[in-house]
Order: sequence, then C-alpha cells, then structure tokens
Amino acid sequence: MTRTRLMLTTFSAVAVLAIASQDLQADRIEKPLPASAIDLQQAQQIEIKNDAGATVLRGTFETKEKSNEVEKKTKLSGVSGMGSAEIDVSRKDGQVKDQELELELERLLYGGTYKILVDNKEVLVFNADNHGRASVKLSSKVK
Repeated sequence: MTRTRLMLTTFSAVAVLAIASQDLQADRIEKPLPASAIDLQQAQQIEIKNDAGATVLRGTFETKEKSNEVEKKTKLSGVSGMGSAEIDVSRKDGQVKDQELELELERLLYGGTYKILVDNKEVLVFNADNHGRASVKLSSKVK
C-alpha cells in the first residue's frame, strides 16, 4: 500500500508541475512581418504602447554584425511591464534574405491591447494573454 501511495503522489506531483509550466508560458503569436515594416537591420528603438497611445515599454537595440547576419537585442523597461526584444536579419550577397523580430513580454494589463512600434513605425497590434504576457514572433519566413 505504501508503494502505491508513493507512486500516486509522485505521479500527481509530476502532473501538477507539467500543468503549471504550461500555464507560465504565453501563447506564442506568430505572424508574417508586415510588408510595410522597416528594414530591421537599421532598427534602433522599439516601443510598446497601450491602446491609449502611452508608451509602457521601450528599449534601444545593441547590434552585433557578422558577415551574413545582424543580431540586435534589448531589454524593455518602462512604467508597466517588462520584457526583451531580439531582431535577426540574414543576408545573402549583401541583400536582406530574412528578417525576424521576437518579443517576450510580461506584467502587462491582463488581456490589454498593445502596439509594437519600431523606430516610430507601427508593426503589430496584439493582446496580452489573461496573465499579462505575450510572446510574439514576426518573420519574413512565416507565410
């Protein structure tokens, strides 16, 4: 009886951890990078604005360049929320091949509507999940 109880307790603990870890991650928003988006390899600043137009998060990108890649990263901070943003640009023969923008955001207003702006140009409108988080991936590869 003790062994059965131990097995059931262990199984229950693993099940609770698995469910909890799923709940901690925001649903990922994956969309194509808008055609009107700027050349991300030139991007300097990113802002997250609420539906009233107030900037809640902001960051300035730090750039690392390699021969065929550009990587930009920043931590986002502001009056509410926190997060990070990363840009990856791959080039072939000096021309942009693929661009990708990824954001991980938390401590936003639960279910709130937000806008992503890169160098003052709107890139996407999205909603935070019911835990105040958002995971966003915009890519020229996603169709």
